[in-house]
Amino acid sequence: MKPGFLPHLYEEVAQGAMFGIVVFDQANGDCLFINPMAKNMLGTATPTISGMVPASDKPPLKSFAQDILAADGLYHDIVIRTTESSFIGNVGVRKLEVDGHAAHLLMLQDVTLQKKLQRDIIAKQAEIKATYEELLKQNRALRELDLAKNKFIALTTHELRTPLSAMVASAEILKMGLYDSPEEMREFIDMIHDQGIHLQELVNDILDFAKIQAGKMDFYLEQHNPEKLVGNIVHNFQSMAETHKVTLKIESPPQELLAYYDELRLKQIASNIINNAIKYNRPGGTVRVHFTDEVDHIRLYVEDTGRGIPADQFDKVFNEFETVGQMADHHNGTGLGMPISRKLSEGMGGKLQLTSVEGVGSTFWVELPKEKIMDPALYRPRSENIGDPAA
Repeated sequence: MKPGFLPHLYEEVAQGAMFGIVVFDQANGDCLFINPMAKNMLGTATPTISGMVPASDKPPLKSFAQDILAADGLYHDIVIRTTESSFIGNVGVRKLEVDGHAAHLLMLQDVTLQKKLQRDIIAKQAEIKATYEELLKQNRALRELDLAKNKFIALTTHELRTPLSAMVASAEILKMGLYDSPEEMREFIDMIHDQGIHLQELVNDILDFAKIQAGKMDFYLEQHNPEKLVGNIVHNFQSMAETHKVTLKIESPPQELLAYYDELRLKQIASNIINNAIKYNRPGGTVRVHFTDEVDHIRLYVEDTGRGIPADQFDKVFNEFETVGQMADHHNGTGLGMPISRKLSEGMGGKLQLTSVEGVGSTFWVELPKEKIMDPALYRPRSENIGDPAA
């Protein structure tokens, strides 16, 4: 081995190293040695300790500071300031003693790109995880929807078969003359009529539900005073209220109220609400119907003294997939009345809301806009020959 080979080898190793090497004088901080990689990182051939200390930390990273030089070791993710910018580095510190001179050896590795890629990967992983969880949630919702639809079909078939069977049985008795008196014949005719009306209501609910889901429900919005329409509905429900031993009353507003709505759809909404208010009331209870005049809308209130609804069940009242899943609990119907009513209210530019206290009663209210706020094409008269498309 030739004399001077090892010092020359050490020099070549230091100069060709793939990490930065800087040696500072421990006493005055002067740069004693810097290799090309360190020059490239720091942007200078004569760096100083103070020049490497950033003005402020960048949490959660630790800034380079002179206290790092107090102990030998390897320090990760250190922010180092350069003449032009900053970078994140891993810093190795070693104290040297050469010919009586104390020095600090710094070994620098720029990991800025790796940290950026790491952050990007973590962010992408979080995005993928969130997307995966959303897909799982949607998959669960689709499974529940599929089960609800299956149950809906099964229960709807049962609901439709019940009045249909009664109608067919009554018609067969009439056809075969198996009745004993004109009065008994009238009872079978009334049975066919009543069950036919009930069957029509069930079919209308199903057709309306399908139209709303498909976004094909038609609206004919005109300016009217809803008092007369609602008054007629209340009058038609008086017989049902008496049967359930419920007092049904309507209070007239002090002045004329005008709003934009579809008379046929408001009749459907009000009938659903008043029907439920009577049906789910208690014997001796009351149903109060009244109006208020608000700034930009009119409110139709229906208050009952029934059993009330728990607060955590409010949304379920208007959720069609909750109601179809509990169809067996409804009294001779699909249970779609309230979900359909809310959609109809929204289709006219209004709202359908409720408040309730268990054991005290519930209040449903419909908001009807005073101004034209929907698509101008919806503001049109309903032709006399159109009628109810669902009927």
